[in-house]
Amino acid sequence: MSVVWKYLYLRWQKYRTANRPLIAIILSEQIGDIIACEPVVREVRRRHPNGYIIWMVRKPYVELVKHHPDLDGYLIEKCPSERVYLLKTGIFDKVYNMHISHRKCKYCPEDPVNPTADKIGLTFDNYYHRGDLLYMFSQAAGLPPITADPKMYIPETVRQRISSLQLQESPIVIHCQSSHIARDWPANDWNKLVKWLLATYPYPIIELGLEPVITQKHPNFRNLCGQLSLLETAEVIRRAHLFIGIDSGLAHMANASTTPGIILLGQLYDFVDYLPFSGRYKRGEDITILNNFGYPCSELPYNWVRNAIQRQLGEPKFA
Repeated sequence: MSVVWKYLYLRWQKYRTANRPLIAIILSEQIGDIIACEPVVREVRRRHPNGYIIWMVRKPYVELVKHHPDLDGYLIEKCPSERVYLLKTGIFDKVYNMHISHRKCKYCPEDPVNPTADKIGLTFDNYYHRGDLLYMFSQAAGLPPITADPKMYIPETVRQRISSLQLQESPIVIHCQSSHIARDWPANDWNKLVKWLLATYPYPIIELGLEPVITQKHPNFRNLCGQLSLLETAEVIRRAHLFIGIDSGLAHMANASTTPGIILLGQLYDFVDYLPFSGRYKRGEDITILNNFGYPCSELPYNWVRNAIQRQLGEPKFA
């Protein structure tokens, strides 16, 4: 859909809904960012109980917002330039833009800016120095800093699809590889860890993500990488006994559920002591954060991870 057609669609929505205020929430990409900022929707609905509230989002992430009970809909954003053009039309009565300025598309001429984020001095160089993702992005949108627990809304159809896979109950779910190599832990260490887990505890292990890292062949290990949708992935994590992973969107899924987590962190750019999570993980509930401050995640000692798991799971169940 072109910008013109999207503008006409929004005009039609305003007409169809008897000119209810048209409210835009804008955070178009990154799984973890969108999940972390879910509480923004609830705050915007509280402020605009009669508003027609939509979330502008890239197509791969629509699933994360389409079932939210406080949203009236969503609008797929093709690129940041398209967003700039739509905002210039003045079609929206109120905009909550969570993007930091200058995150542009390499194919388009427009350089998106967010005056609200600029006014508080929020940049890509300092955002993690300001706090977690929700705390920081909510202020970029012109809201007070929000610290609420994120939620995920998983429809019954998704839960039934996961039930149909007949997964073993109470698995340990692992996520080994992010979209950014600086967040990753070595594949050799992951394979060593899974081998130890399978030999030590009775829990089944499921690997999630896009590409598999684990090479183990074992009746208690299952690779579901690249086989699930985002919400299906979230449902598997929700059912897990424990989530073990790196800083990624899947870790935010674990935070938004009741699943205990062990998260492997390391220095990211100039950010040494940072925590992306709000809610219960930020409060230290059901979470172990492993961070060898000043060193990348790839240098996190193997024994730290193994010891943290043993503290979480208790003494080995197998002789």
